[in-house]
Amino acid sequence: MFRMHQGKVVTIGQEAIDKNEKILIFFGKGVTDGLRPYSIIQEIEQAKDIELAVGGSILFGDQEYQITYVGHLVNQNLQTIQHISFVFSEVPTDKLSSSVYLTPAKLPEITEGMTITYR
Repeated sequence: MFRMHQGKVVTIGQEAIDKNEKILIFFGKGVTDGLRPYSIIQEIEQAKDIELAVGGSILFGDQEYQITYVGHLVNQNLQTIQHISFVFSEVPTDKLSSSVYLTPAKLPEITEGMTITYR
């Protein structure tokens, strides 16, 4: 059984969403100034308790995505600095170790104040 955790989108960097790139990069409030324009800043209560796994899901507001791959650095990064990269595509041969791959392969609509549900 998967436990549910929620975060909130605090800020969306000016370059964070590119409709031609099927990746979204999230960080906690401690993100560096160099990464801030390319990141979606989130705030998660109890981030240290999150443990994502294949078969789980992520909800961006009410838009649900299925987890098809979890890189070996994902949970540690999410628990410590609230960093996670979401890739919206089929799982390739050369996977990114710090990313979660999700289906369907389309970017969700992201807005400030939106709830992100990790389950």
